[in-house]
Amino acid sequence: MNTDLKAHVLHLLETYPKRKRQIDALYYELTHPAQVSPAEQLEAMNYAHSNAGGKPGVGHVSNKTLYIALNYQEKAEKLNAEVADEVAGLVQEQSRLEYYVSLLEPRQTEVIQRTYFKPESQETIAKARNISVRTVQTVKGQAMDTLVELYSFTKELH
Repeated sequence: MNTDLKAHVLHLLETYPKRKRQIDALYYELTHPAQVSPAEQLEAMNYAHSNAGGKPGVGHVSNKTLYIALNYQEKAEKLNAEVADEVAGLVQEQSRLEYYVSLLEPRQTEVIQRTYFKPESQETIAKARNISVRTVQTVKGQAMDTLVELYSFTKELH
């Protein structure tokens, strides 16, 4: 069995709650972005220039201001697209893990979910299932082996 792949699967399981929080935070940022209207951009960039009398000019917008505002808008859109791609990648990895866990035997699925997704101690799981801690460890080990097999199989397809 590939130890690198087993370490990867273990890492995915151990970081599941953290990734879930990150996905939720990024999703919120995507659905509630800070909006700056083009008029607000131009107003913020409208620096007063002095005229011949030494008094600041009012309402003067340099030719460069529009160029800067457009570049800012393009950069903001690019960053938003990058965040959307990052969220999509995290969601895909999370969904894949959840699906593979759902393919396990019901007892294995429960142990993995309660160990990594919720997370609970092995003693708590053993008590709730009325089994020994050693049995929980055995079931978890079997589930890990099956998950590694699933990841290995799909890795060969790519």
